[in-house]
Amino acid sequence: MINRGDSIIVAVSGGADSVCLLKILYELREYLNISLTVAHFDHGLRPKEDEKETEFVAKLAKKLNLALICDTSNNITTAHGSSIEEKAREMRYQFFQKALDENHAQKLALGHNMNDQAETVLMHFLRGTGLTGLSGIPPIRQNCLIRPLIDITRDEIHAYLKQDDESFIIDSSNLETRYLRNKIRLELLPLLLDYQPKLVEHLSELAFLCRQETQFIDEKAKKALKKITFDSSKHSLDLSLTTFNTISCSLQYRIIRQAIQKIKGNLRKIDRGHIKTIINLANSDKPQIKVNLPENIIVKKIYNRLRFSLGDMIETHNFSYSMNNMGRFQIQEINKTISLTEISKNDFMLSAHSPEEAFLDLDKLKWPLRARNFRRGDKFIPLGVNGFKKVKDIFIDNKIPSEERKKIPILVSRDDIAWVYGIRIDDRYKIKQETKRILRCKVE
Repeated sequence: MINRGDSIIVAVSGGADSVCLLKILYELREYLNISLTVAHFDHGLRPKEDEKETEFVAKLAKKLNLALICDTSNNITTAHGSSIEEKAREMRYQFFQKALDENHAQKLALGHNMNDQAETVLMHFLRGTGLTGLSGIPPIRQNCLIRPLIDITRDEIHAYLKQDDESFIIDSSNLETRYLRNKIRLELLPLLLDYQPKLVEHLSELAFLCRQETQFIDEKAKKALKKITFDSSKHSLDLSLTTFNTISCSLQYRIIRQAIQKIKGNLRKIDRGHIKTIINLANSDKPQIKVNLPENIIVKKIYNRLRFSLGDMIETHNFSYSMNNMGRFQIQEINKTISLTEISKNDFMLSAHSPEEAFLDLDKLKWPLRARNFRRGDKFIPLGVNGFKKVKDIFIDNKIPSEERKKIPILVSRDDIAWVYGIRIDDRYKIKQETKRILRCKVE
């Protein structure tokens, strides 16, 4: 948890755990060659008690001749769907992160103990959870948040403070049973301890074992996610559904969690039911289907891909650009350029043809040409096909997602579609033996 020479921010509320943590680190500071800074956050939820705690922590820091960083929140308001506790925690950790950054500290030490660990595991169990929830509180998070007392019981902490006659503050809110954690601490855990006096230690050991197994499975899932991801951006991630459906169910759950975390930044409000819904979506017979998850996460099955996105993709509006001659033309709506050049038959024969370009009989085209996107009712005669076919059917045959269809430029000569970009040219405009002039059309 600690390297020699580390600068450590110690989160001190004034309670027994944090006072014990500060005292131990203070006694070890020379042996570990560390420097300490005390950090205290006043939530402003209990005016008289909060002031008393702040004053207590300030006196303690002064007594130890340690620098003190304090901040106060006078107005904790909650966003829709969040609780006071969630918002308070969020603001507290924002304060801690700021303290780390401004003081160029390497670690933030928190006072969670073995009893906190046991209560967390029980709380997750009661709410419904898997291995991750049973892993409880991580002793180290992000290589900078450390919990040195996580394997020490609350009784040991109180005994340690008592032998040195060290005082601490008792938070009255910890005695209120309207919070689930407090109900577990004050009512459920004492009852269960009658059945198994070593329950706190057993639950702590369970959390350790689950963390070990979770870490192993997560590493496997991380490698699998990387392997099956074929397109990603800041707020979107596409997975190969063909490969995903061959992976074991336990890894599928982890891959989905990691995909959501990658684009959302966290897994808050995502539960096991949401993961099951996504598994069902992946196994659906429907070629295109989507589900909406909390906090604007959208998961879509699009033919052979599974797309995770933060909000719907920005809709592409209709566009149409007139082109009266050769040259390069910018299509702003899709951030692409279409270039028109005349080439010789010899160059045509030597060209390495790609889906990004089309070669058309220039003498059969009628100027001005137009570059536009898909319209309902569009049809053309695909190369090698006898008779007209709807462009929509071509998109379906090629498994083009519905939201991607408006982004595909279509080259039009008068009322005829001459080329559907990336898919097919119209048979009427193909290069023949008698073709004299050739138009090379390329989209970049």
